[in-house]
Amino acid sequence: MLSTPARSRSCVFTLSLLLATAAQAQVDLHPSTIKPAAWERFALRAINQTDTAFVAVRLTVPEVIMILGVEPLPGWEFRLIAGSDTTPQIIEWSGGELLRGEFLEFAFFGRLPADARRRELVFPVHLTRATGSVVAWGDRRSGGGEAPTVRILGTTSVTAWGSLALAGVAVGLSVLALALAVGKRRGSP
Repeated sequence: MLSTPARSRSCVFTLSLLLATAAQAQVDLHPSTIKPAAWERFALRAINQTDTAFVAVRLTVPEVIMILGVEPLPGWEFRLIAGSDTTPQIIEWSGGELLRGEFLEFAFFGRLPADARRRELVFPVHLTRATGSVVAWGDRRSGGGEAPTVRILGTTSVTAWGSLALAGVAVGLSVLALALAVGKRRGSP
């Protein structure tokens, strides 16, 4: 059994861990898992737990996800920055305010290719305050903590019956092509 001072230290340590977790839990991304070939609504949820309003949100989207569209958010404008060989694709929202105690969902529609491999995707997030300071998730030095992640569940696969059906179609097309070639040869002088 812990003595009273040891219990107090234990409670203080537990409380400090809970508060640190709460301070970092200002952003979250849903869904947390996706499947290959999926068309998905991704929602970055942000809550302001500070006295300073957040006025801009920047989300870096992994290149494996094709951004199909961004959901309009009243009072906010968005800008889609296409990725290149040297830069990632980014969605920026600005023009609104996220005040203390408020939360918003910044959503976009994206598609994962059918050949996507099982792995974890990282979505770095930057929230800009009205003072100009930035809190970055994915860069612990800025106070934001770990970036939200989404896990790809695995590649799409064909069942044994699906493989058999595809093989049957391939054989059927081969026989048809052979019959047409033989028929064309017989008809030529």
